[in-house]
Amino acid sequence: MTWVRRLNICIGAARGLMYLHNAIGAQQRVLHRDIKSSNILLDENWNAKISDFGLSKLGPANQEITFLVSVAVGTPGYCDPEYAATGFLTKESDVYSFGVVLFEVLSGRFSFDKYKDSNHRCLVRLARQSYEHNTLDEVIHSTIKDEISSDSLAMFTTIAYQCSMTESKDRPLMTKVVKALEDALQAHVSSIFFSN
Repeated sequence: MTWVRRLNICIGAARGLMYLHNAIGAQQRVLHRDIKSSNILLDENWNAKISDFGLSKLGPANQEITFLVSVAVGTPGYCDPEYAATGFLTKESDVYSFGVVLFEVLSGRFSFDKYKDSNHRCLVRLARQSYEHNTLDEVIHSTIKDEISSDSLAMFTTIAYQCSMTESKDRPLMTKVVKALEDALQAHVSSIFFSN
């Protein structure tokens, strides 16, 4: 799967999550609570659709802060650590999970796996460390490593890193995530155009 196709899938999923969170004109927004790669379906044209709303909750919309207190649920490896620790569910909990999905797309690895090195069992921890130490080459899937333009990679990894911040107040809104992913796609397409 090419980098452009991966980016388009991420953009489609991000737009779907942005739609659920923004709820323009509505009194409530949808908090999914189980964003993960297997809950992002693709149609015959590779368009992304968010699925499995079985754990979703409705929260008040059009407020600066929307939160619900609930028993933490979700899939290990994707679940927001702040939500798991406090039970405070926010739209930023979905943003964290989406950040994990972005790192999965980049690396081709599962969010949580049985690697021999216990420090690398959790993908988000490995990806964040690689971002912070500027060693992302160790994380990028080999089939796309030589294909990704440096500007596109920088934009993509920066937004994935921001989504996966430990504290919810440091995570971006989905509108910013969508814009960053669209910019990453544009940067990649421009690099191809100018290299020819």
